[in-house]
Amino acid sequence: MKPTHTPVSYSGYLQLERILNSQSLKSEEHGAPAHDEMLFIIIHQTYELWFKQVLFELDSVLDMFRQDYVDERNIGTALARLKRIIEIQKVLIDQVRILETMTPLDFLDFRNFLTPASGFQSFQFRALEIKLGLRLEERIKYSQKAYHKLFPEDQQQKLLEMEQQPSLFDLLNNWLERTPFLELEKFNFLQRYSQAVEQMLEQDRKVVRENPLIDKGEQENRIKMMNATEKHFHSLLSESAY
Repeated sequence: MKPTHTPVSYSGYLQLERILNSQSLKSEEHGAPAHDEMLFIIIHQTYELWFKQVLFELDSVLDMFRQDYVDERNIGTALARLKRIIEIQKVLIDQVRILETMTPLDFLDFRNFLTPASGFQSFQFRALEIKLGLRLEERIKYSQKAYHKLFPEDQQQKLLEMEQQPSLFDLLNNWLERTPFLELEKFNFLQRYSQAVEQMLEQDRKVVRENPLIDKGEQENRIKMMNATEKHFHSLLSESAY
């Protein structure tokens, strides 16, 4: 017996009626329609849709690395999904160019109608920051308030609960710490890696010092930059400093 299913249409499957009727212009409600408000709304709705997809991909990767044992067969899948997130981020950045076709004066035509709304109130963006590893103590206060105070109480609670969960940064660190190839009987990965970095930087210093086309002042500046890079690597590779 052939499986049956309810026929679907393009617009029905994508729920286009709901999506395309979700742009309500505040300027029109106030009797002063502003042409560019439509662009402003669609740009930000698009951002939120992409944030939803990024969180969907990221949550699947978090689930993989949250286990005590990470199946090696999942590493390729995790990488593919993280690469997808990167491609989405590129699209998000490119969207700014579209938004820049709206001048500051065009924005001021309707900005007053949006008070006190702000992009800082994007719940999905805050969730994304938390899940990627931004810590509470690293945040800058907005209007002298903790970031979560801008949200309704139920969302505040969800954000605070996310803060207690391990982020992608935490889970990857945990995974790497228990990866066996880091230290074997005759091989210490961190030691070898540190040596390779030092050799690379020393070679770069030599090239700078021996290059007759670089004056002394420029040599000193480049050497300082390399020294700063070396210090940064040592802070990462030193357990006590890290």
